[in-house]
Amino acid sequence: MKPLLLPAALALATLTAAPALASEARASGNAPVRSGPGSFYRVVDRLVDGEYYEVERCTRQALWCLVSEEGDLLGWVRGSQLVGSPAKVNVTPFEFLVTPDLLKAP
Repeated sequence: MKPLLLPAALALATLTAAPALASEARASGNAPVRSGPGSFYRVVDRLVDGEYYEVERCTRQALWCLVSEEGDLLGWVRGSQLVGSPAKVNVTPFEFLVTPDLLKAP
């Protein structure tokens, strides 16, 4: 008898298609805000130490996060410069530790 994969497929679809909600995180230091997610992008602003910012999106493993203030996008900041793991987790893409069988190529 073949196992029922529908519940697993629905759970996977929910994990990957769920809209991310922005959350607040506190700046740890006067971190540089860059125009893109990487240290080679130019600095466009600086966060104020202790202030709270909205975390809109993060790269894998929350290495870089896009932040905004009062609805205005500021730019990208190193994830380590933001205090607030729940805020980063909410907007970081889910990453499997292993590839589930249903995602493997036949």
